Amino acid sequence: MNRNTFLRTLASSLPLFNIQKAFSANSQLQIAAIGVGGKGGSDLQHLSRHGKLIAACDISSKKLAYALKGKPDVSRFSDYREMLSHMGGKIDVLSISSPDHTHAHAAQLAIKHGIHLFIQSPAVHTIWEGRQILNGITKNGIVSQLGLQGCASDRFRSAIEFLRTDALGEIQEVHVWTNRPIWKQAPNLLARPMEDLPVPNGLNWDAFLGPAMERPYHKIYQPYHWRGWRSFGSGALGDTGLHLLNLPVMGLGLLAPLRVECLTSGPVNPETFSAWGVVKYKFSYKDGAGELPLLWYEGKIGHLNEAQNGKPNIPPIDLFKGRNPSANGCLILGSKGTFYSSSIYGSDWQVSFGSKWLLPNELQLPPASLPRNGRGDAGMKDELIQSILKGAPSSPFANLSYGVKLNEIAILGNISLLAGGKFNWDSEGCKSDRSDINGLLSKPYRNGWAVEKSL
Repeated sequence: MNRNTFLRTLASSLPLFNIQKAFSANSQLQIAAIGVGGKGGSDLQHLSRHGKLIAACDISSKKLAYALKGKPDVSRFSDYREMLSHMGGKIDVLSISSPDHTHAHAAQLAIKHGIHLFIQSPAVHTIWEGRQILNGITKNGIVSQLGLQGCASDRFRSAIEFLRTDALGEIQEVHVWTNRPIWKQAPNLLARPMEDLPVPNGLNWDAFLGPAMERPYHKIYQPYHWRGWRSFGSGALGDTGLHLLNLPVMGLGLLAPLRVECLTSGPVNPETFSAWGVVKYKFSYKDGAGELPLLWYEGKIGHLNEAQNGKPNIPPIDLFKGRNPSANGCLILGSKGTFYSSSIYGSDWQVSFGSKWLLPNELQLPPASLPRNGRGDAGMKDELIQSILKGAPSSPFANLSYGVKLNEIAILGNISLLAGGKFNWDSEGCKSDRSDINGLLSKPYRNGWAVEKSL
């Protein structure tokens, strides 16, 4: 039996079962990480302050060596399946900061060992994966946190409290936009490259592919531009979209959309995300008493090549009431006023009740009802660890029970941009009224890397 066969057999033999790990206040948690370059490096450092780092995994031996410099006792792996098969029973908390298409598979393997999770957004790659991960964390009492950095900001939390009042009056519509993509995708990339390049030394290409179908190595995929490829990334909606949608979804109490419609998009191809697009969601609002439209804008319209920047794809300029549009942001229009966030994470915001814009310190804000964190990205890990020690899965502000539902909104937007037209969405039944849309809710997996149905 070769190594890959052994790992597949072992993974398939591990059922999802309920593991409740108990920790005392003096416990030294055993920490591990998947993906330790870039953002994953800081995630590893933040979590390591709360316990002992015992294992780390990265497809790049160079990134692994850099992240673990001065840490000779940490076990090192290039395939997370191997790490979890050998050390899953010892790991208490796992950080997952690998490419999007591997998140759900790695998370499910960890859940089988009762490992608590910090996952960089997006949490999952497909709608179906999200449902399996939700089932897994719920049944196994997993404490989790999604990397929605805005949630750690006190100013974000004060914005949520403000939006939950009736200060803006009846909410009429929401507009959210980004200047992404800032990586290579359509129209510059429309098909897989034909060159047969050698895999660089120290790079585990098989582990990078993970759940994705086999294809030859090429430098266009790794280490950054995988974001624009449908097989690996999640496009603009999966990159900044979750952060930008987080504020209106949480603040206005929006759940799953009722309808999704592609209003416009750049030329569509099966390999990479399009250069621009506008998606219109319709959400149930006020406990079903009404419907609220939310419009998502991405990219630059007319962006036909790298030399042509195109026109910013943003809401109508008059909605900004004299303010210069930011590269990324959110507008919430109410009958009494307009709320404007000019940051990706929702921490910078102001309100207009007429012609004058007011900053938060100029407003009469409601009493604080949400706990304060204020420690930024590191504070999210602090919050996760405290919740683990307390045995409180719902305590983290950006837990996966919320984060996966937010993720689903972004994925439905990507599906609409690919398929075009409009569709109704039945969240409870996890289906639409179009067969072609239903065919895009999941994906095929390479042998040995499948996300399994969580019963």
